Amino acid sequence: MIVLCTGCRSGFGLLIAVAAARAGHTVYAGLRDLETREDLDRATKGLDVRPVQLDVLDRLQHEEVVERILGEHGRLDALINNAGIALGGFQEQIEEDELRRLFDVNVFSPWALTKRCLPTMREQRAGIVINVSSMAGRQAMPGLGAYAGSKFALEGMTEALRHELRPFGVRVVLVEPGPYKTDIFGRNRRTARESHEGGGPYARMQARMEKLVEKMEARMGDPQEVADLVVELLQDPSPRLRYPLGPGVQARLWARRLLPFQGYEKVIERVVGF
Repeated sequence: MIVLCTGCRSGFGLLIAVAAARAGHTVYAGLRDLETREDLDRATKGLDVRPVQLDVLDRLQHEEVVERILGEHGRLDALINNAGIALGGFQEQIEEDELRRLFDVNVFSPWALTKRCLPTMREQRAGIVINVSSMAGRQAMPGLGAYAGSKFALEGMTEALRHELRPFGVRVVLVEPGPYKTDIFGRNRRTARESHEGGGPYARMQARMEKLVEKMEARMGDPQEVADLVVELLQDPSPRLRYPLGPGVQARLWARRLLPFQGYEKVIERVVGF
């Protein structure tokens, strides 16, 4: 298969590129900056992985990459929209420019790149679009409302897209990781500017959430699990829409299904200690 994956500098994207190439696929690995390809080159040495300049916010680069793939192969079999960013902070703290950038990366960019790839997939009457979402797209936690909003939006658009593309033989899937050890909790961790100032009405709540994140970091899963699942899905002729995975994810989903919202709300209140 000819695979295009975004966000391949590290984390899920890098591991997906490696695993897909080892499975025999040709992978075009998108990087926001080709100067950061060192880890990717080292991990994919001897594999058919082709780093490409692909800042997901740059529509011209979308066009250039897809045209290159079609020029070299005449087809595109899989698009993996993996690139994304997080944003922590209580919603009163978040500024409009921060929220817009979050949605630009997590919602508008996968929509635009998918739109660029769909004519080819429709004409082939084959292909798969895998959108890497998050458990935050199913359950919104305090202090992560903006991030959850972007993932809820991605989930809704992906669900509709699945219906829209079924007549054309194109499969559409959501992968919903829970907490995994990736740079989203390290180098790429982002919080609202106002949350850095200290004090204010949310100071106690913010301190409590930071302690919870620290505890969670010790129990995070191996991101290779997500990469392996994505590669399995590439060949699955009849995938489900949603694939939640990660430590504690199933328990959270069952609690949400079985409890009325007021009951689930009490669980969240007890966990976060607000």
